[in-house]
Amino acid sequence: MAHPPTLDARHQLVVKLYELFRQRGYEGVSIGDISDATGLGRSSLYHHFPGGKEAMAEAVIAFTRDALEAKVLAPLRASGDSLARIDTMLAAVTDLYASGSVPCVLAALLSTNADGPLAQGAAQILVDWTAELAAAVEQLGVPPEDARRRARAALALVQGALVMTRALRDPVAFHDAIEAARQTLEQ
Repeated sequence: MAHPPTLDARHQLVVKLYELFRQRGYEGVSIGDISDATGLGRSSLYHHFPGGKEAMAEAVIAFTRDALEAKVLAPLRASGDSLARIDTMLAAVTDLYASGSVPCVLAALLSTNADGPLAQGAAQILVDWTAELAAAVEQLGVPPEDARRRARAALALVQGALVMTRALRDPVAFHDAIEAARQTLEQ
């Protein structure tokens, strides 16, 4: 009988799943691919994730939420100058996506069923990110509706740049989008 994974072993498994889904998307990864990448047989994978691939993707969404919370959202909530907090968040985004050279796992998971739980979880992360970013912009004296508009526009720039940078293999699009997002947020 297999033993439940330790927290560290489960974390390592989720990190591998994160990379698989980020690189290939939900539909592009089979249980066989996951088995090959993790070294676990199908029965072990289902033991750890009784809900199958969807449960694995849900674990990836939770992992993504935690990473974004720590690296992207927390700086927006920190005390201090709002412009500095926005700049810190943009630097974290640049680091998180390796200047646009790695895809966004949210986009990869959103390419599946738009009404499914995976899409809902990914969408909620974007909703929360928009709200935190808008709150930081409001602290610059921007009216709430304009702050939300700017936050949505900035995130759209970043997400679009991730697609362009990956397709064109040119990080300039990402760097230009980060600068445009900064200007949109700080104007």
